Amino acid sequence: MIATGGMGQVWQGLDLRLDRRVAIKVLKAEFSADPTFRQRFHTEAKTTALLNHPGIAGIYDYGETTDAQGMETAYLVMELVQGEPLNAVLGRLGRLSIAQALDMLEQTGRALEVAHAAGVVHRDVKPGNILVTPTGIVKITDFGIAKAVDASPVTKTGMVMGTAQYIAPEQALGEDATSASDVYSLAVVGYEALSGRRPFSGDGALTVAMKHVRDAPDPMPLDLPANVRELIEIGMAKDPSARYGRGGEFADAVAAVRSGQRPPPPIGRAATLNTSGPATGASRVLPPTVVGDPQAGATQRDFHDAGTGYTSARSGEFAVLSEHGGLTTGQKVLAGLGGGALVAAALTAGWLLLQSPGGDDYRVPPVTSTTPPLSTTTQASTKPAPPPVTSSHAPPTTTTTSPPPTTTTTAPPPTTTTTTTTDTTTTDSNASGTTTTRSTGFNPWNPLPQLTPFQNPQLGQP
Repeated sequence: MIATGGMGQVWQGLDLRLDRRVAIKVLKAEFSADPTFRQRFHTEAKTTALLNHPGIAGIYDYGETTDAQGMETAYLVMELVQGEPLNAVLGRLGRLSIAQALDMLEQTGRALEVAHAAGVVHRDVKPGNILVTPTGIVKITDFGIAKAVDASPVTKTGMVMGTAQYIAPEQALGEDATSASDVYSLAVVGYEALSGRRPFSGDGALTVAMKHVRDAPDPMPLDLPANVRELIEIGMAKDPSARYGRGGEFADAVAAVRSGQRPPPPIGRAATLNTSGPATGASRVLPPTVVGDPQAGATQRDFHDAGTGYTSARSGEFAVLSEHGGLTTGQKVLAGLGGGALVAAALTAGWLLLQSPGGDDYRVPPVTSTTPPLSTTTQASTKPAPPPVTSSHAPPTTTTTSPPPTTTTTAPPPTTTTTTTTDTTTTDSNASGTTTTRSTGFNPWNPLPQLTPFQNPQLGQP
C-alpha cells in the first residue's frame, strides 16, 4: 500500500498486459456501495482521462469488482509517478525559495489551464495533490474526483468538500466551484510554500472554511518581494471575479513576476469602486516593482493599469468587478529536482463538504486605487549616461566638417520634445517632423533580481 486517505487506499500494482507499474485507488466501502456515486465517479474518470498534459497524472482504467464479503468495490487505475507530494516537501523544508515556489505555481497553473479549457474543475487543489518529480515536473492528481464526492449522499452531512485549509470562499458557502476556485486554492498553496505556514488555522474544518469566507489572512513575510506578495493577494481575493479566472491567466501572472514585473490585473476587471462607506482597518497597497531587462524567454505581459493597486481583504469598501475569462501560453521548460521517492500519482481527493451557512453573504475585498508617481527620481545605472538632450525653439544645427573648409548646414526648425533619463535613450521621428527622445530602460520603481529556475538538490528526496 502506498497511501491511505478519506476516499480509500492507494496501492502499487502491475499491469500484466502492458508490463508496467501502476497506481490503483480502491474506494472505501461507503462510496463503492452507493450506485449513484459509482456512476458519477466513472463519468468523471472518463472525462479526466481525456486530459493529456505532462503536468496531469494520467488515468488508465476504471473497474468494479466484488470483494470476499460480496460487496461491490470500485477502483481507478492511474499513472504511478516517481516523485514526492508537495506537502511532504514542505514538511521537510518548511518553505520554498521564491524561485522554487514561483516555478511550482506556474507549472501547476499551466496544467490546470488544460483542464479548465476542457471545462473540468479540479475542486481540491492542495499540496497533497501536487507531485514533484525528480526531473522537476509538477503533476496534479485526482482531477474530477472531488465532484463525484460532492454529489454523493455520503457527503451530505455538513462536511467540508475539499480540504478546508485550501477551500475557496464560494465553495465554503455551498456555491458551485469554478476555474477561479482552483486559482484561489492554488494561491493558498503559494501562500504556504512562500510563508512556511497556512493563511488560516482553527479548531476544526468548519472554522477554517469560514475564515476563508470572512477573514483576511495574516500578511506574508516582508522578506518576500512586493510583486510576489501582490500576486498571492490577487489570487486569494474573496470575490471570484477579482482574482485570475483560469489556470493559464494565473500562470501568465506568475511568469510576469518571475521576470521581475508586477502581476497584471485580472482580465476584464473593472476599475469602478464603491467608496460610499469608510473602510475599516488600514489598507496596505503594495508598491509596484519592475526590472529593466526581463529574463530572456520569459513570458511577459504589459501592465497597462499601473494606477491600480491591490490590498488584502478588508471590510468596508466594495469593488464592482466584471466577469472575465483566461488565456494560455506555451509551457516553459524548467530545471529539475534531485532524487526521488516512489509515490502514487493518485492521492486522496478531499474529505469534507460544507453546506452554505444559510444565506450569509460575504464582503468583497476592496481594491485600493493608487497612481504610481511619475519619474521624479532616477535609478542608479551602471551604464554611462549620455549627455542630456535639451529642448530649444531655435532650429537645431548640424555641423559637417570636411578638410579644409567647414560647412554649416541649418535644418528646417522641427518641434523637439525631449525626455532626459540616466539610461540609454533613442530618438523617434514621425512624418510631421516631430522628434521624440525616450528612454529604453528607465525603471520608475526599485528593481528586483531576476528569478532563476526551480532547482534544489533536496527536493524530490524522501
